[in-house]
Amino acid sequence: MKKIVLLSHFLAFSLFHFLYAQTNKIVLENGFTLVHCEKKKIRLVSVNLFVKDGAAVETDNEAGITNLTVQLLTKGTTNRTSEKIAIESESLGATISAGCSNNFSEVSILVPSDNFASAFDIFADVVHNPIFPEKEFEKEKIKILAGIKSKSDHIFNVAYDYFNELIFRNHPYHKPVEGYKTTVSSLTASQISDNYRKHFKTANMVLCVTGDVDFETTKKLVEKYFGNIKIIGTTEKTKKEQPKIELPKQSKKIYTGKFQQSYIFSGFLAPDINQKEYATLKLVNAILGGGMGSRLFDVLREKNGLVYEGDSFYPSRKETSDFVLYAGTSKENVATVEKIFIDEIKKLSELTDDELKNAKEYLKGTYFLDHRTIQRQGWWLGFWEIMGRGYEYDKKYVEDIDKITVPDIKNVCDKYLTPKNITTVILK
Repeated sequence: MKKIVLLSHFLAFSLFHFLYAQTNKIVLENGFTLVHCEKKKIRLVSVNLFVKDGAAVETDNEAGITNLTVQLLTKGTTNRTSEKIAIESESLGATISAGCSNNFSEVSILVPSDNFASAFDIFADVVHNPIFPEKEFEKEKIKILAGIKSKSDHIFNVAYDYFNELIFRNHPYHKPVEGYKTTVSSLTASQISDNYRKHFKTANMVLCVTGDVDFETTKKLVEKYFGNIKIIGTTEKTKKEQPKIELPKQSKKIYTGKFQQSYIFSGFLAPDINQKEYATLKLVNAILGGGMGSRLFDVLREKNGLVYEGDSFYPSRKETSDFVLYAGTSKENVATVEKIFIDEIKKLSELTDDELKNAKEYLKGTYFLDHRTIQRQGWWLGFWEIMGRGYEYDKKYVEDIDKITVPDIKNVCDKYLTPKNITTVILK
């Protein structure tokens, strides 16, 4: 952690003005949002399109449909085959990719600035005109099913899926983004096409363009390719009321697996990304699981040698999230590790000013490090915008971290990280 603490001071000074150059935002008449940030003389442009409604809007019977839909976007359009998309992109020095999470889907392209206009034509074609060819559909489905099968060989993935099923229960977050073997196997190409038309609407889209291209050039291209589209898909509303996640009482499940080692997940329901406690809990996570200088690393590995890996995480979610501690250990050490998790949560009330300061520098340092590339800088602007905090929060997040006090830490832990509400899954 000490190296990152020192590095964060350097990065905060050297990157501040570069990261937070003037940013413009416009919303077209059809609801399409553009966020633009010019970075001169870097000779690259990063384009990141975010689409609201990720895997969390799926029904259990169609789990994995969003992931499959997005993966197929680059597999053929009305104007280009999958091969042609790849060849044309390559000839421009561009890389195009797509993916999804619980709360959004995304399509991105990175290209030398001299080829931006030509690459944007390919990008817009992929977004607007996918045809989901049956042959490509079957190939991609087989690939995803193989990935689902391979998860069963990794103890972390198996245990984490069990944990999500328990803590989120009937909320869509309980499902893995890639879906289940049974649901993905049953999906058809027509379902994929319907899913695309339902969710890929201009009003659902945030496009972030970052790099060596000026705002007026970007605006003209965006208006050309996206401005005349009144709506992509149907007029059906995609937002539906999600089941409320009820605060669980202490719950615990033990599963038996094929692994020689054991794994334990313990966690709590926690605030979503738009709540005032968000940054505070991110800092709590840095204190508990922030690298080799964190409390969990110290007590689980350095002092006692109980685990081969252990950490904590607090995902950024649009609806109720969770704060999670985990560890891989031997079967005979599971009970000891479980007790240490509880003890370390309680010890957060003993936080010192120096420890708080170090944790802040670590958290800011890792955040700045994740802004090293133009692609990640653009991604973060678009991420904050699509998640509801606005692109401005890319800067304000760091300011919020600096304002956190020791009493803030204690208050948020008392409110959310209480042992009586802990959920635990053990895989032996």
